[in-house]
Amino acid sequence: MNRFEKIMVNNSDSELLKIVKEQRGDYEQDAVEAAEKELATRNLSTEQIFKAEEKNEAHKQARIDRANTELGDGWKALTFIFPGLLPLLLSGALKADGYTRKAKELSKFTFYGFGFYIGILILVMIISQLG
Repeated sequence: MNRFEKIMVNNSDSELLKIVKEQRGDYEQDAVEAAEKELATRNLSTEQIFKAEEKNEAHKQARIDRANTELGDGWKALTFIFPGLLPLLLSGALKADGYTRKAKELSKFTFYGFGFYIGILILVMIISQLG
């Protein structure tokens, strides 16, 4: 009995199938073997396997959808008008939650806002030097 067998007993059918079929390289060989052994012990029917794989596919699609969710126009405008550290911190939190596109767009509009205000400042300085 390897050290992972007790852990794998607590995993759902879909989690075990994900380990065995999709994430083999992410786990130690003993963990994969324990997952395979647990699946064999459960003796799943074709229907149970189909449902578990369907659940895994739904989770995968949800992650993809989350990663591709666009940042709203209101947030873009607020971030552009009020750039600062807070939007950058929020961007990191969004990325950690899987909202990759939102995080990139939030950072982008924060930097656009900084650039806008720096450009205005430079323009004011140039105008004041001329007058």
